[in-house]
Amino acid sequence: MFPIELSDHDGDALTITTRGTDVWISCTTELSEVTIGPIPRTALHDALTDSLMASDVTAAPIENGS
Repeated sequence: MFPIELSDHDGDALTITTRGTDVWISCTTELSEVTIGPIPRTALHDALTDSLMASDVTAAPIENGS
């Protein structure tokens, strides 16, 4: 398994774990955790690609700060 964890200063975290062709996504706060998966890696890729292409987010510049 290959986990990637991102967290904020409050300790909330997003973890993406891959194993073979499957992906699990977990969102964790101080009091709870929600995990979805396994999701086929190709299905997640397709969903994110479609979502980003239809979004204005990809056209906006990324700024430092909060």
